[in-house]
Amino acid sequence: MTDRDHRPPTAVVADGVDTAKRRLMESLPDSLKRRLVGPYNRVLTVKANREYRSRQRTLPSRTPADDAPDHIVCVVVDALRADAITPEDSPFLHARLQRDLVTPAPWTFPAVSSLVTGAYPHEHGAVRQSDESNTGSTDLVIPPKLPSDRETLPDVLGSAGYDTYGGFSFHMPFFAIGGRFRTHAVYDKATAGTVFGDFRDWLTETDREKTFSYLHIGDLHEPVDPPASYWGRYELDRSIPNLTTWDYTDAADPGPEGERYRDHRKRLYRAALAYVDDRLERLQYVLDSKLDGNVAFVVTGDHGEAFWEHTGFDANHFVDSRPAYCVDHGGTPYESLARVPLAVDGLDFGPATNSDGLASLIDLAPTLLDVTGLDGALSSTGLSLRDGVPADRIPLVESARYGYEKKAAYLDEWKLIVSRSDDESVGFCLPDEEPTDLPADIERQLTDALPAWPDGERADVRVSGMAQQRLEDLGYV
Repeated sequence: MTDRDHRPPTAVVADGVDTAKRRLMESLPDSLKRRLVGPYNRVLTVKANREYRSRQRTLPSRTPADDAPDHIVCVVVDALRADAITPEDSPFLHARLQRDLVTPAPWTFPAVSSLVTGAYPHEHGAVRQSDESNTGSTDLVIPPKLPSDRETLPDVLGSAGYDTYGGFSFHMPFFAIGGRFRTHAVYDKATAGTVFGDFRDWLTETDREKTFSYLHIGDLHEPVDPPASYWGRYELDRSIPNLTTWDYTDAADPGPEGERYRDHRKRLYRAALAYVDDRLERLQYVLDSKLDGNVAFVVTGDHGEAFWEHTGFDANHFVDSRPAYCVDHGGTPYESLARVPLAVDGLDFGPATNSDGLASLIDLAPTLLDVTGLDGALSSTGLSLRDGVPADRIPLVESARYGYEKKAAYLDEWKLIVSRSDDESVGFCLPDEEPTDLPADIERQLTDALPAWPDGERADVRVSGMAQQRLEDLGYV
C-alpha cells in the first residue's frame, strides 16, 4: 500500500476530481482557454475576496497611530534589479531611491510571500519542497501557499481599518498572496497602465479614508513589449527573433548574432523600465490629486533579472534545468537577481536607513507596520529600517526555482553561494562579485547561517490546466 492509500477517502476523491479537472483543461484548445481567461479571473477574484472576509472575522481589531499614513501604496515591479535605476532610464525612481534590498528568493512566489510576512521562505513555508535537479523544467509546480492562519501585512492593516486592494498584472504573485486583500484584481499579463488605471478607478469610486494597496506589475517580465514609442526611443530592432522573450543563448561566446540579440534584449529591458517609470510618475500625480490625507508611496522589486553576467562560471558550477545560465530569474542568486531597489515618497525612514548593515526585502513589512504604529503585530524576522540594520546582520537568499536548491548568505563585503547537490560552495567579494576564497571565520559564519535544505517531506503544488497555460505564456516552463 502507498502513503496515498492511507489518506482519508475524501482526500483521494478530491485528488481524483482535481486530476480530472486538470486533464479536461489540458485537453481544450489554446484558443478556447484564452477565451475563458476573463471568466476564470473573475472566479479567482470572487473566491479571493471571500477568503479575505472570512479571515478578517478571526483577527483582532487594531488601531493605527494618529500620525499613520492615510494611504499606503506599495508597487512591486517584477524583475526589477537594483542597478537598473538610473537618471537616464528611470528619473522618477532614481530621485526617490532609498537603498538596495536583498531579496529572500530569486523568483516571485517565495519572494512576495516573504515581503508580506517579513519572514524568510523556510520560516513561512512557501518554499520549494524538493532538491531535485529538474525542478521547474518540464512541468509547472509552485510551493505551498502561506498557511491560512499566518497573518500578513495586508491582514494586519485590514484589521486596523485600512481598505485593502491587491492588483496583479499576471497570475504568479496572485497565486502566492491572493486572498489577503479586501478587493482583488488579477489580469492575464496587463500593462502597468491598465493595472494603475483600474486601481485609480477603485480609489475614486467611493470615499476611502484609509487604504493599503499592493500593485504587482509585470512589464519587465517576459514577454517584454513596451509601447512602440519606447521601442523607438531605444532604437530597438523588432526583426531580431525572440527579442520579447528569452532566447537562452547561454554560451560564453554566442557570436556576433548572439551578441546583437543580447545588446537589444538589454535595451528592451531599459525601454520597459522607462515606460514603468513614466507610469509611476503619473500614478503618484493621481494619488496626490485624488486622495485626501497623507500618502506613503513605496516601490520595490520582488527579485532582479540576470543578463549573462556569469554565464561561463554558472555553467561550470551549477545545474540549471532549463538550461539558462545566468539568464532570466529563478536560478543562481547572483547580485543581478538578489538585489532590488527601494524607492520611497511620503515616508520618513530617518537617518537609520543609511546604517551599515545589509537590508532585506523581509524588512519592508515590519517597517510599514512601524510607520503605522502597528509594530509587533506580525511575528517576523525582518527589522524596521527606521531602527537601522546591524552591521553584522546576515541576510539570506533561498528557494531557487531551477536546478538544485541554491542558497546565499551575506556578511559585510563577503557573499557565499552553496548548492549541496551540486557539491559547490563558492565565495565572492562584493561589490564586484568576484569569486574568491573567503576568510575562514567568515565562511564558517555564513555556512552556519544557511537554513536547512528541502527534504521532500511536503509536496510542491501542481498548477491546474488553465493556470498552467497562463504561466507557460510567461515563460515559466
